[in-house]
Amino acid sequence: MTILTDLIHSAAKSFDDKTYPADVYFHLLSAVRSAETPAALGESLAQALAWKDGKVRRDISGPFVAHPFATKYRIEQTKPNTLDAKHRQVLESSEFFEWANSVRQTEAFDIALIREMERKFGLWSSVVIPVFVLHSLNPRVFPIVDRWVITTYSFFDSNMDFSSSMAMRITLDVYARYQEWWLRLLGEAGLGAFSSQLSQLKKIDAGIWVLGKRLAAASSLPDSQPDKDEQPLLENLEPTLGTDSKEFKMRAISIRNTGVSQRDAIAQAAREMGIELKPSYLTYPGSHFDRWKKQGLS
Repeated sequence: MTILTDLIHSAAKSFDDKTYPADVYFHLLSAVRSAETPAALGESLAQALAWKDGKVRRDISGPFVAHPFATKYRIEQTKPNTLDAKHRQVLESSEFFEWANSVRQTEAFDIALIREMERKFGLWSSVVIPVFVLHSLNPRVFPIVDRWVITTYSFFDSNMDFSSSMAMRITLDVYARYQEWWLRLLGEAGLGAFSSQLSQLKKIDAGIWVLGKRLAAASSLPDSQPDKDEQPLLENLEPTLGTDSKEFKMRAISIRNTGVSQRDAIAQAAREMGIELKPSYLTYPGSHFDRWKKQGLS
């Protein structure tokens, strides 16, 4: 345990359990993971998205029951950009069910799945909502992300700019770096993504979220801007999409730091971001890493 993990565990006690009831959350994770038909999976994911939207309420007269807690609950209208009739139709399709099965079984983090959700199924062209779907399918591999989470991450990671965190676009690169930080944080807390209970992982996620809200309030960071969760992914990436973008360079460096060869790191980063590489990037990958190091990127 470290001072940071102690702080996160303490903050988790103040998580807004009324708006985001934990018992229903665990019930829905179980329902998503065990769904055996496209219809069952679609319904469970629809309810999970309602939870993400803060639209689930405990209600003794509610039509739904969270097992094994015997908690009755109801679901209020979800925001249409989070879930509409088109989203539900796709989530209940056999094609999505087959794709989701592979996600449920994976133990490898693959950021390309975020864009695949939009490209293959025409779903959300954003980051936060697709990540939550992946989290619901496989919470041990894909941690939840939103602007509060990124606020905490940017405050405690020396490579991030906390002063601009609330205006920061949550891009693929930002999420990939956050996922790496999240894994390191689990290690500091003595936890493992696959060896710990989901309740322990949830406590980490909750504490990060609470700290982000507190940090934003204490620093007078803006809280009234448009919700960054709803910004289209392609809109976020297009202005800087290319080999000259910082996102591409940092993603390649991040992959390289996992032990992958320079050539494969560049190829994987380009593949994830849909970037067409010039031959020199794969023929002379070392020269590009040297150039990026001289630019202060490492």
